[in-house]
Amino acid sequence: MSFSLPNTRPHSYAVIMAGGSGTRLWPLSRKSSPKQFHNFVSESGETLIEETASRLRQVVSDKSHLFVSTGEAYRDRIREIFPDLPENRLILEPVARGTAAALALISAIITHEDPEAIIATIPSDHVIGNPEEFAATLLSAFDTAEKFPEKMVTIGINPTAPDTGLGYIQMGEEIATIGNHRVFSIAMFAEKPDRETAEEYLKNWEYLWNAGYFIFSGKTFLSWVKRYTPLLAKAIDSIAHEHDFPHNETLALERLRSAFEPLPTEPVEPAIIEKLSPAERAVIPSPLEWNDIGNWSALFDLLKNRHDTHTIAQGNHIDVGSEHCFVLSNDKLIATIGLQDTIIVETQDALLVANKNRVDDIKKLLEKLREEKGDQYL
Repeated sequence: MSFSLPNTRPHSYAVIMAGGSGTRLWPLSRKSSPKQFHNFVSESGETLIEETASRLRQVVSDKSHLFVSTGEAYRDRIREIFPDLPENRLILEPVARGTAAALALISAIITHEDPEAIIATIPSDHVIGNPEEFAATLLSAFDTAEKFPEKMVTIGINPTAPDTGLGYIQMGEEIATIGNHRVFSIAMFAEKPDRETAEEYLKNWEYLWNAGYFIFSGKTFLSWVKRYTPLLAKAIDSIAHEHDFPHNETLALERLRSAFEPLPTEPVEPAIIEKLSPAERAVIPSPLEWNDIGNWSALFDLLKNRHDTHTIAQGNHIDVGSEHCFVLSNDKLIATIGLQDTIIVETQDALLVANKNRVDDIKKLLEKLREEKGDQYL
């Protein structure tokens, strides 16, 4: 895949966030090969991270403005997928310490090169059905962050269902209209709600899904790091004085590891963004046809609606009388009879059979698996 990009905004940078493990799609997605490196829905054969890069080509200015942030363990896989990605555009985290630390490191690296940088951090494992709307919304978000550099800007998804597996954003007062998109302050971030609360959110136009897209001034973000996370600020300061910030060299990685290992693991929302005042936060509602493929049931629903069928089967499968099932065969023939609401996923060394309505219990399953079998299947 080539990273040849059109020229647009001189201070806009996009970072593909590719450090997650995606364990809720076990046994296919694992620590050694998380979901961003798999093709779940693309007819062209692209992995989720490749689809993300393709969408960003429509937005960022040139190849020097596109970065990938990932864990050290995935460096070779990223190189394989993106052979044209310049070496200094790969941001490696030697230890995972959550999105607060990841965004702080990203901000330090990019603002070292461009103090006026506006940075968008984009998850690598989402499915977007209308990429043209994604591009238009992200361009509006860049313009919003440039016009209001004191604000953290995010993109909120207009909800289509009372989803209890997602966080929500409550919009506040309207701030502006930028690029045909309305911009609002953020009154509140809400964690994953129960069913009754999610149904109330769906009825109320003020609530949006939180997709985890953040667009911000790198310089401003570092000031928030200093204000709200002093330990993280100290860690960044200990490595940011390097003349060329050689983040992908062995020596620099060891320095990063020493600085980051003592840090707590913190998501950026509670660590920083939720502590900002409403005047420092903005959200752009967007009608994105969006899915984060958070579990096997979500993937089933996506493919069921896309192909207008009640059973999804990939690989070697034969069935009599089953409904509302998802079957993925890696090698073996899987034969099913009269099943309802069942997920079956076969890999080389594991077989998952689950009730489609209980797939959120995979977290409990993996904890039990670790206790009884160690890490070999994780």
